[in-house]
Amino acid sequence: MTSNDFSSIKFPSKFDGLNFPIWKVKMTLFLKSLGVRIAKDFVEPHGNEDTWSEATAKNYKVNAKAQYTLIQV
Repeated sequence: MTSNDFSSIKFPSKFDGLNFPIWKVKMTLFLKSLGVRIAKDFVEPHGNEDTWSEATAKNYKVNAKAQYTLIQV
């Protein structure tokens, strides 16, 4: 999938402090559409990246993608 595949996807509106439950649903669905898995129990890994398990590295990348997306919209 290329970045152009997402060109038609509209970003949810920025959170304006109102209607958080509605915004949360929209943002959750948007992140899922980008392939971001929502993990409530994510813990920032410690140590050198070379020592991380494959699952830890994957979770770290997914969390970073979610964080990046949240600050862009």
